Amino acid sequence: MKVSFLLLFLLAGICFSCQAQQTITNTDGSVTLLKNKEEQNAVYITKDGRVGIGKKNPTDKLEVNGQIHAKSAKLDLKEWADYVFEDGYDLVRLREIEKYINTHGHLPEVPTTEEVQENGIELGQMNVLLLKKIEELTLYLIEKEHQVQKLQKQYDELQQQIKHIQESIKS
Repeated sequence: MKVSFLLLFLLAGICFSCQAQQTITNTDGSVTLLKNKEEQNAVYITKDGRVGIGKKNPTDKLEVNGQIHAKSAKLDLKEWADYVFEDGYDLVRLREIEKYINTHGHLPEVPTTEEVQENGIELGQMNVLLLKKIEELTLYLIEKEHQVQKLQKQYDELQQQIKHIQESIKS
């Protein structure tokens, strides 16, 4: 499959604005745009339309070997964590989570530092997971608020009883 002329024109324009020195059409049908002799600055376009910036053989649609800066990013996700609020959702007791943390050193379902360093993170999945944890925390807080209200009511009743007992003793 040939790289589209529009994509090539666009990337050539991007490279031209950064003083591209060389455009190479490779024998395998890929294109390389070089700013200088340093390959980490090159833009690579494979014959199947994959783009690598500073990455010679991209395996994804776009791979960047460096930092990306954007005003916004949109992910199309098929699932979201609102199932946490559905009836029948099994909210793990905080005691169990505490045991898990003490044993494993991280939250359940959350990858370890080593896993993240080795595999990276998939932003969409991580956003769903973090939202799930936030929603679970919200449920825990609501539960604790109910417990506090119940204890406050009991406290107020005991205070009233103490007041009545003290008044009875005085009379």
